[in-house]
Amino acid sequence: MAKPLEGIKVLEIGQEIQGPFASLFLADLGASVTKVEKRRTGDPSRWMFPKMIGGAEANNPKVSHYFIAMNRGKRSVTLNLRKPEAVEIIKRILTTYDVLITNYRPGVLDRRGLGFDALHQINPRLIYGQASSWGPKGPWVGRPSRDILAQAAGGLMAKTGMPDDPPIPAGAFIADHSGGLSLAAGVMAALFARERTGVGQRVDASIYGTLIAMQSLEINYTAVSGLESQRAGRGHQFMRGGMYSAFRTKDGFICIAGVHDKRWHAFCQITGIEHLENDPEISANVVRNFKGYRIQAILDEIFPRRTTREWMEEFVKADILATEVSDYRQLLQSEQAHANGYLRRMRHPEAGAITVVGCPVSTGGEVTLEAEPPPELGQHTEEVLLEAGYGWEELNKFREAEVI
Repeated sequence: MAKPLEGIKVLEIGQEIQGPFASLFLADLGASVTKVEKRRTGDPSRWMFPKMIGGAEANNPKVSHYFIAMNRGKRSVTLNLRKPEAVEIIKRILTTYDVLITNYRPGVLDRRGLGFDALHQINPRLIYGQASSWGPKGPWVGRPSRDILAQAAGGLMAKTGMPDDPPIPAGAFIADHSGGLSLAAGVMAALFARERTGVGQRVDASIYGTLIAMQSLEINYTAVSGLESQRAGRGHQFMRGGMYSAFRTKDGFICIAGVHDKRWHAFCQITGIEHLENDPEISANVVRNFKGYRIQAILDEIFPRRTTREWMEEFVKADILATEVSDYRQLLQSEQAHANGYLRRMRHPEAGAITVVGCPVSTGGEVTLEAEPPPELGQHTEEVLLEAGYGWEELNKFREAEVI
């Protein structure tokens, strides 16, 4: 079965995470993505190697995990966008493309003659996807940013961690990744609108705005109540103590997402606290799940008596909201993740057979289990320019002039 976006052609002028992740998501849904990279150095993520983080113990010390993550299955073209000829090449390519994705700071491509208005005149059907840090308007438009700054300004850091800790960011680049998904969603909506109107449009998505949207429940609490919620601690800012938490077991950790009244009896039997089942400080659902510091302390003593697997066998039978807390090595062995294509196998030209992160969306009931490797720097430059109508003589002149 064909994927939903097959036949859609995307040109990516971006680097690092937000823009490349947006186009990667479109590629996983069937689009053909051509990545424009700097002529000599390419995307900076090409130079982030495992040895820089893990040292001598790292496998494949000079294979960029970062570049694989954002760019598997794309084509690579190298262009020197400081050259007018390269700008003209971009314009020519885009006459037959459907989408441009960029996470260069707003205004950068405009100064190169590649802003939305200029490109819309060349190709009125083009969707112009602009990823940004702070959004298309307001006093912060020109400010630089990184994922952690969006987490800080967007309120998330202030709510993460224990009460006496300094503000703590999430342990992954969630602003950049989620901002990329926001842009991809906007682009797909614009493609749908184009089917009805025949006209493309500009789509903007920022990591700052995305993080705000991802906290709508929590931020609206303060907007409606006028009160500032507390730090999340071991759970959530509304469920800071109690059974919405992770607990240490004999060999790891287990996470409980609260226990509802109809499963409370079974939970008490499994954990051996039948004598507390009707205790008013624990038996009330709201108290034990939202402010249950007493039950949390009791369970902190009980869970280390058995292994995570032993607890999970009982909890799964009783349909209790619980799961293992997995580190990355454990996650990479997850049968559930592999079955759904969330983790995929890749045959990499240098690393050989490796496991990589896949796509969270499947269509038509079909799951993709294999991933295509990322491109070598400039691997498809000639191919793409020939497709755009250039001849070999022109390509040789571009190469001599250091345009490609």
